[in-house]
Amino acid sequence: MYSKGDYISYGSHGVCRIADRRSMDFGSGEQEYLVIEPIASGSATIYLPASSPRLSSRIRPVLTREEIDAIISSVKNDRMPWIEDRKQRTLQFQQILSRRDTRELLLLAGCLHKRRTEKGLPTSELEILHKVEGMVEQEFSFTLNVGRAQIGTYIRDRL
Repeated sequence: MYSKGDYISYGSHGVCRIADRRSMDFGSGEQEYLVIEPIASGSATIYLPASSPRLSSRIRPVLTREEIDAIISSVKNDRMPWIEDRKQRTLQFQQILSRRDTRELLLLAGCLHKRRTEKGLPTSELEILHKVEGMVEQEFSFTLNVGRAQIGTYIRDRL
């Protein structure tokens, strides 16, 4: 399990540091909580019940450099097809965003970049592209200890 000082990826908050692990009572009895702080927001504190089954599906260790390189390598020859039906496409993109699976995010970014180059993107899909890029850049820049602006080059160099 996670300990004080560990870095994790947590849902839409991205990379977070576990500030503490303690028993607390928020009205439903004593429970053990993870006290986490998103690195992108210096003042936020989130309390997560350590025994929650939902927690295990939304929290994971931050990727290592080797894992990042393996994920990039795994998408090298793979492409996500463009879905012509806008409703189906939007639904699929939202599902990918909510799962926060890094491999899927890279495939989605590649799909959106290709479409933008070939035909352009409407504002709603440009916003999705920016979300995807932000999610990937935050974790990759944290692990690789490079600026977020360098992450695109890092990925392209390995593709």
